[in-house]
Amino acid sequence: MPAKMRAAIFVEPGRIVLDEKPIPEIGPLDALIRITTTTICGTDIHIMKGEYPVEPGLTIGHEPVGVIEKLGSMVKGYEEGQRVIAGAIMPSGHSNASLYGFHSQCGAGTAHGWKALGGWRIGNTQDGAQADYLLVPDAMANLAPFPIWGHSIPILNGGTGF
Repeated sequence: MPAKMRAAIFVEPGRIVLDEKPIPEIGPLDALIRITTTTICGTDIHIMKGEYPVEPGLTIGHEPVGVIEKLGSMVKGYEEGQRVIAGAIMPSGHSNASLYGFHSQCGAGTAHGWKALGGWRIGNTQDGAQADYLLVPDAMANLAPFPIWGHSIPILNGGTGF
């Protein structure tokens, strides 16, 4: 039996439950993130109200921060244990839309490579981040290192943050 995790699961409009689901399996281009912080987005509220349709059983949520638990065999530039952030839009990185910089319109798997809102996968067409773990598809296109607290990072006005 696969290991389980807690997840906020959409049941029907007006009903989201905290329940268990299997921890996702990763493929060679994916990463499994152990979620440490996430937010509730306005989209989650629209899903709860039934104003944006998603399939029953979907884990809601996006915009997470976490730690890489597992990496696919082909993922380069990241390492297990690294703190990362993942965006709400998770394009494939190789569709026509992605290659032209229109990541939210990623149509990987379509004949022409474009799909309205195709890049918004987590919490929409794929299980989202309101869970203990999140599968990040195409990890090299969809993760960014998260700054380590106590270290200076540049900010827009030329100063430093944190």
